[in-house]
Amino acid sequence: MNPRGFTLVELLIALTVFAILGVALARMLVSDSRFVSEQEAMMLARQTARAARNAMTVELRMVGDNGLLAAAAESVAVRVPYAFGMTCQSGMAGTVATLMPPDSLMYASAVPSGMAWRGTTGTYTFVTGVTVTSSTVTSACTADSIRTVPGSMLINISGIPGPLIPPSGRIFHLYQNVTYRFGASTEFPGRRALWRRRGTDPVDELVAPFDTAARFAFLVGPNSTMQEAPPFDLTTVRGLELRLVGASVSPAQGRTSPETFPLVTRVAFANRLN
Repeated sequence: MNPRGFTLVELLIALTVFAILGVALARMLVSDSRFVSEQEAMMLARQTARAARNAMTVELRMVGDNGLLAAAAESVAVRVPYAFGMTCQSGMAGTVATLMPPDSLMYASAVPSGMAWRGTTGTYTFVTGVTVTSSTVTSACTADSIRTVPGSMLINISGIPGPLIPPSGRIFHLYQNVTYRFGASTEFPGRRALWRRRGTDPVDELVAPFDTAARFAFLVGPNSTMQEAPPFDLTTVRGLELRLVGASVSPAQGRTSPETFPLVTRVAFANRLN
């Protein structure tokens, strides 16, 4: 026994215990670090999916009759109403109309693609290529006892072909064509993104990245039966199923592929007559 310290055996035992504790602590730290990394990656994937859902559902719910223009598993093109009102009298300069108070941001940012006015049978006549400007010709509405409510707007719609000019007193809406598609991302090369295009404007990359499983499915017929592929007759589509599989930017620690978060949302076209 060494009166001044530990024996060699005791030192070896102590060192062995400290080594075991050190390895256990290191493994615990690595495990905790990987767990935190996985949670962060999953959170980013979930945020991507939710951001896409929030961006699309507002516009897709507004789609009405004959509103689906083109459809595929990775892209859809729709007519999105952004302002509603009633037509007044027409003249050489165009058709004067009064709008119900619109959403100011949506109205200001819209790219007009056309108008649709409702006939006496309930069907809509779609007119493309119109130009919308403000108007001060209040007499065109008051002459037919059409009131402009507080906060509403008086507009002039020009470019309507003669046979398609709406009679006074017809309900109508202005719409813009919007295309959503999943395609190659420019922000994250080699990954997929959700893109949005209004009319003929440049395409905007909304959210990225997405897994290759992200796509659209279709709710068809009066019972909104889900179909993987779009039907031949797009007028039978009552809504869309958004399969938003968000992905993390990079793999979590200890993983070789990005984390994914599947978010499935069904959106009905709320402006349909039936």
